[in-house]
Amino acid sequence: MEVLGPITITFEERERTFYYSLPEHTEQAVPVVFCFHGAGSSGRHHMKITEFHKLSEEHQVITVFPDAVHFDPSDRMTKQWNEGREKNTAFQQEVNDVGFVLELIEWLKQQYPVDESRIYATGFSNGSAFSLRLGLECQDVFAGIGGVSGPLVKDLAEKFQWSKPMPMLFIMGTEDKLVPYDGHYDSTYMIDQLLSAEETVEYFASSWGEHRSHHQERIMDHEEYSIVKNAYRQEEEEKVVFYSIEGGGHTWPGGPLSQASSLTGKVAGQLDATKILFQHLITFQR
Repeated sequence: MEVLGPITITFEERERTFYYSLPEHTEQAVPVVFCFHGAGSSGRHHMKITEFHKLSEEHQVITVFPDAVHFDPSDRMTKQWNEGREKNTAFQQEVNDVGFVLELIEWLKQQYPVDESRIYATGFSNGSAFSLRLGLECQDVFAGIGGVSGPLVKDLAEKFQWSKPMPMLFIMGTEDKLVPYDGHYDSTYMIDQLLSAEETVEYFASSWGEHRSHHQERIMDHEEYSIVKNAYRQEEEEKVVFYSIEGGGHTWPGGPLSQASSLTGKVAGQLDATKILFQHLITFQR
């Protein structure tokens, strides 16, 4: 496995950077997994937190860690993906992040044998919401979507319709102090204009039509948190999965415990978000 970057390309008169990991041998067409960082973060930091790149060799995939545009160096929170919220700086500046990602796909196709039927988007927080936007707006491009702590923007849910079923895996903590788990915003939260975690998952589950079934089970009781798995199935196969972490915060499950703070909350160390995202999306066959 090799990690390359930062790579810089020019898109719509802006220099855009990204990192990516590559299996040692890529003679056959390989899947691509995009991994989008949260607001104020970076592709390199997201790589460190999630370690997606370490699965490149095992799963024979290319993982890509792009950087959002940073508008004000003195304010790290002005570095966000345009996930569709009107209060987002990237939205206000009309940054075409969707177009940038599509351009990245074309760049990768010119360099490597890409399996165009197996391109996926994942992300954390703002990067998660952006991944969901990609899945909704580019249904012919992405084969599946995964996100942590970043529900879908309300305006997008009202604007788009499903043309095909979309596999999806979502994870969120009930004690998230930055993004409201239940979708009810007040002044104590930093982010609004999003659906609740459950509404987000049900929206993607609806793409599978009326003949889906819903199964819920408590899979883990830890002294600091509990994990409830909700699976929407069709013909006994899990299509859309939601891990609700009761007591969990705004952190990447299974990532470094150093993520935990009075603001971000607890880290569900017993749940490996990176692993289960790969298991659900990469092994999924449509």
